[in-house]
Amino acid sequence: MPVPPWLLILITILVVTLVINPSERDFSWYRTLKRPGWISMQPWIPAAWFLISVSFYFSALSFWLKSGDWFWMGAYAVLLVLLRIDHLVICRLRNLVAGLPFWLLSWLVALILALIVRPTSPLAAWLLVPVLVWTPVEALVTLQMIGLNRKQNRSDRGPHDRRAARSRRL
Repeated sequence: MPVPPWLLILITILVVTLVINPSERDFSWYRTLKRPGWISMQPWIPAAWFLISVSFYFSALSFWLKSGDWFWMGAYAVLLVLLRIDHLVICRLRNLVAGLPFWLLSWLVALILALIVRPTSPLAAWLLVPVLVWTPVEALVTLQMIGLNRKQNRSDRGPHDRRAARSRRL
């Protein structure tokens, strides 16, 4: 018995999300960073990601039901990886700037994908709008965090790092 497409898309989203999430050890560094003052909505960020994931799922499903084209399902999978890998890279490298190329690339892929799927399934294209809106917001937040955490980014030392400072003298 073959796996129904709706379940395959859902499994793909869950597996990619679980595999690409940063470890607790890596993410603990990210949590110590200063954030812009206008982000008082931190509890809403998981809700935003839930909305993005749900709209992404229904976009992929809507397009699949209209076209049945596996090639474009592969494009959806690439977009999903691009959307999720930024935090892993940032946390692993402990460098906020490392995520910016992924946000730019994911926004471009989402825009191109929305334009490509629109003739076949306008609903699938509209369901990619949350991705197109959220990606620049996340990039803007990160750019502001880079400025707020400039010294920390240079030294790779967090505010709770108790190691002795290394001297630059020989």
